Amino acid sequence: MAFCFSLILLASFLVYIYQHCQASKQHLFERQTINYPPLDVNGPTPKPEWVTAYDQETKAGRIPQFEPSVKLSSGDIQYDSSLNPTSPKICSWTKGCISPTDINNAPDGMMGVSFDDGPQLATPTLLSFLRTVNQTVTHFMIGSRILENTQGLLTALQQGDHIAVHTWSHPMMSTQSDHAVLGELGWTLQIIYDKTGRLPAYWRPPYGDVDNRVRAIAKNVFGLQTVIWNHDTNDWCLTPQGTSTCGSDGPANEAAVTAEMKGFVKSSKSPGLIILEHELTTHSIAGFINSWSSIKAFGWDTRPIASLFEQPWYQNANGAFDTPITLTSLINASSAVTESKATILPSSQITQNTTQPTTTFKFPEQEQSGSSFSQYAQIPGLVMKTFIIFLSLFLYL
Repeated sequence: MAFCFSLILLASFLVYIYQHCQASKQHLFERQTINYPPLDVNGPTPKPEWVTAYDQETKAGRIPQFEPSVKLSSGDIQYDSSLNPTSPKICSWTKGCISPTDINNAPDGMMGVSFDDGPQLATPTLLSFLRTVNQTVTHFMIGSRILENTQGLLTALQQGDHIAVHTWSHPMMSTQSDHAVLGELGWTLQIIYDKTGRLPAYWRPPYGDVDNRVRAIAKNVFGLQTVIWNHDTNDWCLTPQGTSTCGSDGPANEAAVTAEMKGFVKSSKSPGLIILEHELTTHSIAGFINSWSSIKAFGWDTRPIASLFEQPWYQNANGAFDTPITLTSLINASSAVTESKATILPSSQITQNTTQPTTTFKFPEQEQSGSSFSQYAQIPGLVMKTFIIFLSLFLYL
């Protein structure tokens, strides 16, 4: 009888161990179940919850209702003849309207350092340089490039850089339908949150092309602040071979980009600088790298975009190294953070301008892997306990 009881006890422990393994396995792979849109698909289909939130904002009158612009063969955009693109209703940046709600200038004496279109092949070179000068920057990243090169995103974050949104496929956003805007922003937010646990609070429209309709969707549906710039080197013109695709309309080579950067640095410090730069090629980032000594020699206070205004970097975290608040949805993130028992740490060294972390850093995937590993690590102990119990009962018999 006692022997039978011991066998039943052993079987129960083995079943428990098996279930424990299965639960750990499910936990480990939870973050890999999302199917992202295809690379560079224009205006990817938004998730239903984003559409619901958009419908609510539209019903509340917070999304301006007018037709998207049309992209011309020249690359310019055109609105319906009944619309004035520079009016307060439309306020198209491409057509010359600067919205007071956009970030265009840095505070006096400051330089907001940011790079668009990453992660790219040139990203490791840029990150390596930033480490040598102990400087953090903002990366406005494209969702499709993150899907192609997730490690570039993770390395930038681990180094202490600020991650922001630059759409899924890099279209002219004023030409997109409302639902296409939802997809472009939402999926980029989604992949950044999935990979880092952080929900961006800032975005930059490709080509600076934005109007009040797009601004409203970005802000009221997703909580995103629009960021533009006040100086442009056109470094995107340079090819991987160092030649220019822009002819007389842009820099001829790396030296020309560097010269223009140094010219900006020597200009007035009021307002401060936000220069449009790209991490597309080693030649496009060379303008920044070659100008760094001049930037510091002229006394510029260099910061990531959010740190220019002492603002949190993310909607659910203050910076790169604090613990983000877990969200169940990208919608109404600010409300979720407010209602959460967790709190965002106050501004201190968390939103810093250097690459030196203040705490031990873990990505969400690593935390999950670590949790699962610790669960698996308990299994040998369970087996040993089972063996001891079984042996004791056997000897007793």
